[in-house]
Amino acid sequence: MLPLPLIGLDLTEFTPTRSFPDAVAAALREGILTGRLPAGTQLKQDHLARHFGTSRAPVREALQVLTGEGLLIVNRHRGITVAPADPNDLQEIAELRTMLEAHALRLSIPNLTASDMDEAAALLDEADTAPCDPIGQSDLHWRFHRTLMRRAERPRVLAQVESLHIAVSRYLLPAWTAAGLSIGWVASHRKLLTLARRGRRDEAAELNAHQVEEARARVATWLAEQETP
Repeated sequence: MLPLPLIGLDLTEFTPTRSFPDAVAAALREGILTGRLPAGTQLKQDHLARHFGTSRAPVREALQVLTGEGLLIVNRHRGITVAPADPNDLQEIAELRTMLEAHALRLSIPNLTASDMDEAAALLDEADTAPCDPIGQSDLHWRFHRTLMRRAERPRVLAQVESLHIAVSRYLLPAWTAAGLSIGWVASHRKLLTLARRGRRDEAAELNAHQVEEARARVATWLAEQETP
């Protein structure tokens, strides 16, 4: 019998455009980020291979990727498990995001095109139409930020930002699913877009840092409430 958390996780959505290791990683990543695979869930290669209908090799690769992303941990006694929620980890991710995203914004904003700005505005317009869908809102939120940073011409920095987005999503998505995104997040991000349009990159970086800290504090409060008996 399959472990209960794996029920409902499959590769159908991911295999058309990905290799088997990438598809397995994507399916498990989605399960972790949405809370379907909660902290402490044990993941065994044999169980996963049978569940996904593949050999152990792509499963092993997928688990290595997710361990590198900080979503899984390797324990001598329990094997591979979903990493626990840790307020200190959330704090460190926020600090790194503040530094790297500010740097990327300062470099990117002077190079953004009118098309980039319009694309970012369209993402916020779309977010306004589906305020009750936290997963969809989260996706639009990240695509908006990615759009504003895309012209930084610093692939290593942007790769690190992408990695931090994955790391922080395991905290944000369960909190947003349970409590919703911050009220007025779209309006706040319209201000960020206005600053970008006007080329005010230092102010945009400061506002972005404020948004990161606001999200961290809100999620930290939510995490503390989950621990309260």
